[in-house]
Order: sequence, then C-alpha cells, then structure tokens
Amino acid sequence: MGKSLQRDYYFDNARAILIFFVVFGHLLQPYKSESPILSALYLTIYSFHMPGFLFISGYFAKKIGEQGYLEKVSKKLLIPYFIFFAFFSFYYYFTGQTDKVTFDPFNPVFALWFLLTLFLFHVILVIVKDYKPYIVLPVAIIISLFAGFSSNINEYLSFSRTIIFFPIFYIGYLFQKRHTAFLRDKRLIPISIAILISFFVIYYIHPINADWLLGSTPYTSLEDGDQGLYSPLKRLVLYVIILVAMFSVFNLVPQDQHWFTYMGGRTLQVYLLHGLVIGVVRGFELYLFKEPISIMTYIYLIGLSALIVYILTTNFVVKWSNPIIHLKRPSQFKSK
Repeated sequence: MGKSLQRDYYFDNARAILIFFVVFGHLLQPYKSESPILSALYLTIYSFHMPGFLFISGYFAKKIGEQGYLEKVSKKLLIPYFIFFAFFSFYYYFTGQTDKVTFDPFNPVFALWFLLTLFLFHVILVIVKDYKPYIVLPVAIIISLFAGFSSNINEYLSFSRTIIFFPIFYIGYLFQKRHTAFLRDKRLIPISIAILISFFVIYYIHPINADWLLGSTPYTSLEDGDQGLYSPLKRLVLYVIILVAMFSVFNLVPQDQHWFTYMGGRTLQVYLLHGLVIGVVRGFELYLFKEPISIMTYIYLIGLSALIVYILTTNFVVKWSNPIIHLKRPSQFKSK
C-alpha cells in the first residue's frame, strides 16, 4: 500500500477509496450470483481496485536502488505476511471457512497474496530497473500472455498474479509526478464517468469469468479446458480494460484533504484485518438481505463496508495492531 516520501493528499484519497472497494468487493462476492446488476458491479470493481493499489505501490517504489531498500521491504511485507498467514490459517478453520488448518506458507490464504506479490515485484524491479523501459514492459507483457498456457503457474507462491500484474506495477514505477497531470485533470471527469458506466453496462450485457480479473488461474481454467490462440489476446484486452478503468477512477479522486484522507495512510491495517469480518461472514454464511435482492441489500453492503473501514482506521485499532503490522510498539504510533 506504500508510504509516500512526502504526503500527497491525492494518493491518500485514492488509497482510501480503493480500500473501501476492496472491502466492498469481498462482501459483495457471495451476492453476485443473485443479481446481474451485482455481478456487473463486482466485475467493474475488480477491474480497478487491486490494480490501482499495485500501480500506486509501483509509483512509490522510486527508492529501489538505495542500499538496504530490499531488506526494508522484505521486513515490511514478509513478516506481516507470515504472521497473518499463521493467524488466518487457524482463524478460518475455527470459523468454519476451511475444513483443515493449512501450514503451507507459500500458498497464500485470502488476500495475503498481495503482500507476497508486492515483495516479488520489488525483487524483479531490482533486477530490471537498469534496463530500458521499452524493453522491460513489452517483455513483461509477453511473458504474461504466454504464462497462461502453463497449468503450473497458478495461485501457488502467487506466481500467476505476480506475472500478470507486474506490468501494472511497473507502469506505476515509470510514472513521475508530471505524468499524473492527466489523472488529476478534472475536465476529464465526464469522460471517466462515461467509461466506468460503459464497463458496467458491458459486464451487465456480457458478463465474463471473474477469474480473468483475479489473475490467479491458467487459461485451461478460464476457458473451461478449451484454451487457444485467442486466450492471450483476451488477456491483452484485459490489460486495456484494467488501465482504462483504473485511470478513470483515479481521475475521480479529489486532490485536497478531506475527512477520509487520513484513511489512505492506514490501508494496510484495513487490508489485513478486514479478513476477520469476512471470515465470520463467509464461514457462518451470514448473508443478510441476500434473498431477495433489494435496496436493503445495497444499503447493508455499502454501510457495512464503510463501517469496517472506519473502525479499522481508528487510532485505537491502528495503535494496537502496530506490533503485528508495522512491527512497532503501540507507543510509537502517532495519530494524524
């Protein structure tokens, strides 16, 4: 989720908005089969929310060449990863979401793939940072297109997501502040809104397999065993969809400080801890207002998502989760 070198309210606002959609998307997932509208909304959200975080993480990876940088990143990402992997392995078992306790730390549970993938991105970036972008980016995309043909490149070690989403992270790394001018240009807001509505309508009329957007499975699973020459082309189209949807959302993000801006600096707490709620909801199938889908369904999902984000970004939660998330004593927490 990244910590900026100097505070930029624009990116704090973007992270705050994106983390809401992460929580909302996870709560929405069990409902999407009940309504074509919810299905289209789910697909639209997954077109931009995690790619958006990866892009921002790449944008703030400019210190990659400094001594000790990779060591700092590994401590920041891998230690919380292993702590939460152990915790969620037991937690999901006791809440009924899994039948057994998983002890394979290289097979990420729930949303922990993000930390592992982000670490691997930085390792790859150390290797390729001195090469020309016009070589690195096309090669990364080509590898992604052909990687889908291998059934061995899947969720294990988050290999598939690492390969597929690295171009998004790398594009973020290449962006300088001057390049973000068009993202901040509010004259483009009508176009951005029209684009997002268009994606929603397209998904409503012609829904796709959501696994295309998750980036965790090979073509054989995505195409029901009938992979072909068109599969890489579909993934290439997927990159266009992700970039256009992601940049459209970024264009809607306000630049000034707002009441929710502080949440953008606390997204890692939300990302890691909201799995506690999701585990209970899914484990015990607490799907309120699912049948039938009504206005109360939308109010419930939106309201609960907002409440989760609010609670998990309070000073109390951030302070006392500091030891396991940021490896700092509670006394080192400073409210903003």
